Formats: sequence, C-alpha cells, structure tokens
Amino acid sequence: MNTHNQSCIPVELRIALYRRAVACAYQTTCEQYGIQLALSLDALEAKIANEVEAFHVEEYGLEMGVEVACAMLGDMVTPDILDTPPRLTTFGEWVMDDVCRHHLKPAGIKATIH
Repeated sequence: MNTHNQSCIPVELRIALYRRAVACAYQTTCEQYGIQLALSLDALEAKIANEVEAFHVEEYGLEMGVEVACAMLGDMVTPDILDTPPRLTTFGEWVMDDVCRHHLKPAGIKATIH
C-alpha cells in the first residue's frame, strides 16, 4: 500500500474522494477501451462502497477496515489526481473490472464499408 494516505484530512473525506476518483477514472477507462458500463457515476460509487469498502470493514472492523479500504482505493488511482484527471493504475483496472464484470459490454463499433 502507498503511504500517501497519511494526511490531516479525515479518513471519511479521503475515502469519499478516492471513491469518486476511482469511479470517474473507471468510466473514462471504459470509454477509452470501447466498453459500455451500465452504471451511472453514483451507482458506480455505491458499488465501490458496497463491495470494496464493505469487504475490508467486515474483514478488519470499522476503523481499520476503512483505513485499509482508503489505502486500497488510493493505490487504484495514479498519485497525481490533484494535478490531472484521475487515471486508474493497472491494479485499479483489475479490481474495477472484477467488481463491475456483470455491468460491462462491448460498445457497438460502427464499421465503415467503402
């Protein structure tokens, strides 16, 4: 895990910011790969909270689980999210593909016939 999660910002705010960054980055990644994601941004954030974050809270308890989930979400996006639009790391793509596998389908590619 990255150590960039050490901050004076409360963990509740950090995890919400990372959750939003991961969701935005995943939507962008899907678009770039020509994959249609059948989830809105809000639904995607809820899915992250319910599957990624909840798993760690169940595993480690509330306080430690939130810290672990926050660190994991931080590892899923590139560390320059304050300077550039959020981008997923390879780890982030892998996790999100697993979380959203039932909501993905190839976007219709229109072929031009000459």
